[in-house]
Amino acid sequence: MPGLDLVPGAAALRETKIWRRLRHRMSLWVDPRTNSHFTGFLRLPTQFDVLVGTVMSKLASRRPGAPLSVAVLGCSNGAEAFTIASAIVRHHPEVAFRIQGYDIDGAIIEKARSASYTADEIYNNKIITEDFVDFTFEPSSGEYRVKPSVAERARFAVGDVLDPRLAEQTGPCDVVFAQNFLFHLKRPMARAALDNIVRLMQSGSFLFVDGVDLDLRTAAVRKHGLMPVLDGIQQIHEEARRARAIGWPNEYWGLEPFLTTRRDWQTRYATIFVKP
Repeated sequence: MPGLDLVPGAAALRETKIWRRLRHRMSLWVDPRTNSHFTGFLRLPTQFDVLVGTVMSKLASRRPGAPLSVAVLGCSNGAEAFTIASAIVRHHPEVAFRIQGYDIDGAIIEKARSASYTADEIYNNKIITEDFVDFTFEPSSGEYRVKPSVAERARFAVGDVLDPRLAEQTGPCDVVFAQNFLFHLKRPMARAALDNIVRLMQSGSFLFVDGVDLDLRTAAVRKHGLMPVLDGIQQIHEEARRARAIGWPNEYWGLEPFLTTRRDWQTRYATIFVKP
């Protein structure tokens, strides 16, 4: 804040929890939002552990034998969709499922459909494992192509999270991913997008939603009666902070520390929710 350095004790004030939360709240309201296609493979490993563990177990018990429908919104170049496909194929080869990725940008959809990536695109996530890379890709002429057993599970199409007909385009979904793009939208648009996204869910569906203003997410899940899945909640939050802690509290995309002293901490910090 201009002139704050002239106030006695300003340096100490900046280190207080109250000031840092106030500073971030200001950034949420006044900072311009900038869209980005940046993404990566296996960004939140613990999320995928919960997906192939708790989530798949519950879906299998509720809909035994039925093919699962997974929607990935804001899918960018397909990295998240193929990560999901790889995880399910590896841990549940017996499960029938389909993944549909949607993004508003037609050019990035074509990139996802190519299922081909450079080494830089694979390794921009510094914690990606060679085990994952070996299972998911086959090197070809200096590029990495997604193996057919994984690639065939995902399809991609242009889609807008603000389109009121989105639910007609996707059909009912068992799992919805809406990650790391909502915080780039202006707050009223993000609020409307969250309401629209929840319409894709049916009873027993799961929502994975990181990269969103925490207060907007908390309000949306309460409004729609979604319940937080607590498996790995703190570890997932810390994985999300790997890239975003540097922006806290001065950037809208910065992510605050994990605090169990908040009464609403379970809802506030969960990134996985289920529709009862």
